[in-house]
Amino acid sequence: MNVDDLKAVDPDPRLFPRFNEALRTDFSTEIRLFLSDVLLSNKSVLELLSANYSYLNERMANLYGVQGVLGPQFRRVELDIPARRGLLGKSGVLLRTSYGDRTSPVLRGSWVLEKLLGTPPTPPPPGVETNLNPKEGAPPTTLRARLEIHRQTKSCNQCHGVIDPLGLAMENFDVIGAWRTKDSGLPVNSSSVLAGGAPVEGVNQLNDYLLTRSDQFVQTIAGRLMMYATGREVEADDMPQVRAIVRETAKNNYHFFDIVRAVTMSDAFRMQAPPHEKSPTIKTTVASAN
Repeated sequence: MNVDDLKAVDPDPRLFPRFNEALRTDFSTEIRLFLSDVLLSNKSVLELLSANYSYLNERMANLYGVQGVLGPQFRRVELDIPARRGLLGKSGVLLRTSYGDRTSPVLRGSWVLEKLLGTPPTPPPPGVETNLNPKEGAPPTTLRARLEIHRQTKSCNQCHGVIDPLGLAMENFDVIGAWRTKDSGLPVNSSSVLAGGAPVEGVNQLNDYLLTRSDQFVQTIAGRLMMYATGREVEADDMPQVRAIVRETAKNNYHFFDIVRAVTMSDAFRMQAPPHEKSPTIKTTVASAN
């Protein structure tokens, strides 16, 4: 999920004064406990998107606006906040897909495409301007408005038209995952129309959309598990087996242990050949005749 290195993003203390190293550690603890609860308790992997609970202490509860959680100890807390469901509402994910001074719909949309849907976007072509920070002295604008200008370039819109709508649906979360209604003093607009034409109104409807593509999400998980099990990249020839794993585990609503078991029973795992030794190079010498 690429949330193991939360030190890669250092929030600007002038913009996010409530952030500190203790909170960074809390982000890591929350995501670790949440993933452990879903996966190691053999729940449906769809709960990674749909679960309406998390593991919070007082600091995290205050950040999320949850009442009644006191003390530094983490405990399971049922959340009556639809936007906090699953991975998309976790501060660890939201921090890792931001920059230190602003959110990034591009990073967040790319994360959804790669980590959840298994369709990573292509990197930007060389020489493309990727700095979306406001120009010095310019009037305040939202990040969404600056992205819309960026997408006016045809070569940029080919990719950003797919990436940005996913990330823009998460714009109500700031860099550290706190809920916000304004960006640069202007109202946040988190409505979006996805590349396939589906309208979404914020992160809650984005979660609903991802759950309608549950087979694609589970295929991504099964593919990553197969890569881990075989110690190599999943290739095109492996995909019929990956899709078979998805179909088989759908019968029991995609429980994690069922997916792991199916991976270990696959031909790709059981019939791995040892690496081929290179044949020694035989040098031949041709004698020249006088």
